[in-house]
Amino acid sequence: MPIDDKLAYEIYSIVLYHSSALLALFSFSFYIYLRAKKTPLLYSYLGVVGTICLWMLAKIFKTVSPTVELRWFFIVLQYLGAHFLGFCLIVFAYIYTKDKTPPRKTAALWLLLPAVSFIITLTNPLHMGFYAYFDFYKDRFGTLFYWTQAVQYVYWLIGILMLSRGFTSQRGFMGNRKMARLFAVVTLLPVLVNVYYIFFKMGVLRWVFPFPVFDFTPIAAAVALILFTLPALNDRFFDISPITYGKVFEELPKGLVFMDRTGWLYGGNSAFYALFKLPVRRLRVDDFANGIRFTDASQRAEFLSFIGGSGPVGPLELVIENDRTIRVLRKVLKNKAQYLDFTDMTATVRNRRALAEQNAELVVIKEKLDTLAENTRALAVARTKAQAAQNMHDILGHSLTVVIGTAELAAAETDRDAAVYRLSQVSQMLISSLNDLKNTLKGKAFDLGQTSLIKALAHLKNDSIALDLSYQGAVYELRSAQTEAVFRLCQEAVTNAIKHGKAKTIHLILRYKPEAFEVFAIDDGLGCADIVKSYGLMGIEARITALSGRVEFGSDGEKGFVIHAVLPGTI
Repeated sequence: MPIDDKLAYEIYSIVLYHSSALLALFSFSFYIYLRAKKTPLLYSYLGVVGTICLWMLAKIFKTVSPTVELRWFFIVLQYLGAHFLGFCLIVFAYIYTKDKTPPRKTAALWLLLPAVSFIITLTNPLHMGFYAYFDFYKDRFGTLFYWTQAVQYVYWLIGILMLSRGFTSQRGFMGNRKMARLFAVVTLLPVLVNVYYIFFKMGVLRWVFPFPVFDFTPIAAAVALILFTLPALNDRFFDISPITYGKVFEELPKGLVFMDRTGWLYGGNSAFYALFKLPVRRLRVDDFANGIRFTDASQRAEFLSFIGGSGPVGPLELVIENDRTIRVLRKVLKNKAQYLDFTDMTATVRNRRALAEQNAELVVIKEKLDTLAENTRALAVARTKAQAAQNMHDILGHSLTVVIGTAELAAAETDRDAAVYRLSQVSQMLISSLNDLKNTLKGKAFDLGQTSLIKALAHLKNDSIALDLSYQGAVYELRSAQTEAVFRLCQEAVTNAIKHGKAKTIHLILRYKPEAFEVFAIDDGLGCADIVKSYGLMGIEARITALSGRVEFGSDGEKGFVIHAVLPGTI
């Protein structure tokens, strides 16, 4: 059909405004989707976004449709979004305010009327009740249109009222109720726009906007949804919803309350009212101060000066009836309102006093323990010296006896090679004895170093990684099952250090104690931020646990991996 300048401008305006709103809403919602946790709250919000986007997109294609059939198809899609927007809005509001999803049967009942409204629109060519007249150029509403519109309004208003109640409780508006209510009224924007458009179509109102006549309700809905969600971004919306913040605020053990610029206390949690046994939820700060029984009368003036802003921000400690100590903190908000924090410090103060008394007692006990420790230390030194002397006696007595006997045999030998062999034995005995003497003088235990476990671990050395094997304590033979478990642990540690950690060195440390045996496997590899127990690690844990031991795995996530296992010792 021919398009004049007026019609072209109208089409251009509809496409431009709806495309801009569609792009803004989609971009804003996509940003939220990327940043938010994937929860029912997020998906219900996206349901609202989806119906608005479908509504606007269908309007754009309806506007540029070349045939009446295509135009009707996109009108049906448009009302698919419009009819179900209210349902999606109520589901979103329910999750937003109650922090849980609605029951399925309840949601199915909510869905019934929007479904009937859409069926009426879809079947309009059969009954002409939704549109009494419809062609390519113009249309006229029928009687069923107003019924379906009433259903839409009821659903929209229910959802908007539910959202508005939750909206005023967002942390960003604490202390500024007027601003919260202003933003809550913004959510009524799509309803007001739609009512205005329908009254205009009925001839009740005239068009006052500086753009051509068209139903811009979905644009208003998109703007309202963005304005509704925008302040909540500072409060990690969709991560922990404002209603969840409300629950946390309400359940905190400390008393929290807000005070506006005129001196009214409001918005306190249950702990605040219980702390001071207050029956009312809103009262002036002077009445609040008069109701507190201070043990020192001067503290009332100090308290009023503190919250009045002439005193420091905090903390201030008040002593009230029953010898209770209350710590007060305050924070001044941007709008000059205050956030007051009351913490019952009575138990803490009493603990401080008890701790001071205990510290005095501990000083006396420490002095006695120091004396006892000195005596014990002297006894330990004496025992160590006696043990060292006994060891030296045993080593020297045994070694010299054997060395002298062997030297005498060497002197009696007539064969030169046999004499040289005897003398080499003497040399080896002297070297071994000298090492034993050094260990004794250093307080080290006699080094066996030849258990089946140590021999087995020596075979783990390879060219792919430097293996450092060391042991502490008096070495003893483990039971065969323990030996195997420890060997398998070290084997897996070496394998993981090479394969996963790209380590250059691994340290295997065996610690022999009478009551327990410990093994450490420490590499210098890449580390692991989140330890997920693989088949190998689970095998280690199963073997050690089956032997009444315990095992731990650790890493700081940046470098190195540690395995530590403890098994029962010989006692």
